[in-house]
Amino acid sequence: MTDFINEPVCPKCGSPVESRRKGSTQGLFCTKCDWSVVTTYLSDFLQDTTSYEVRVTSGDFKNERHLKVVAQLADVNLITARKLLQEPNGFVIFTGPASEVIATRDTLKSAGLDFSVEPPFPW
Repeated sequence: MTDFINEPVCPKCGSPVESRRKGSTQGLFCTKCDWSVVTTYLSDFLQDTTSYEVRVTSGDFKNERHLKVVAQLADVNLITARKLLQEPNGFVIFTGPASEVIATRDTLKSAGLDFSVEPPFPW
């Protein structure tokens, strides 16, 4: 015996419906009439409640780009950023959720700073 999976159809007119996802919204939409059902879609990454620690492991305290990025991310002045970059064991620049780690990681990468994320960052 063969099991058939029924394609979803519009409860209003019986026409096929299509699935759409944009940003944090997803739903089913009729291809013929105005019927739809919509709900919130949160990716696994947005639901990740882990607190991550981003640590700058090395950088050049004489490099203007490194100084500016550290100052911006740590919300400190350039003198303090220079002192942070001179720390022999690195320093924590951010602690927080996955959704904010991505921006920090990308900024550090673009500046050429070495960093680590703990626990291991799957995104």
